[in-house]
Amino acid sequence: MEHLVGGCRVDHSDYRPVPISRMKKLLTRSILISTLLIALLGCAGPAPSPEQQARDADQQREAERQQKEFRKSLPPVSNPGQGW
Repeated sequence: MEHLVGGCRVDHSDYRPVPISRMKKLLTRSILISTLLIALLGCAGPAPSPEQQARDADQQREAERQQKEFRKSLPPVSNPGQGW
């Protein structure tokens, strides 16, 4: 049995329309996969070079050393732990 659907002849024995719910699931999955891919690509930026990591570690150690020196230069606190 043939019918005219959208200007095309369609044999109903072979024609099975895709259910809307299935299309929605496919669209949802496509969007989810695209979002995850973009997020992963954004997080997968180049890591700092070993030289940059060494410089950062040196800067961190220098900052900590300067903080220790600064704390040593402060006058002692009377009644420590009492707030005022």
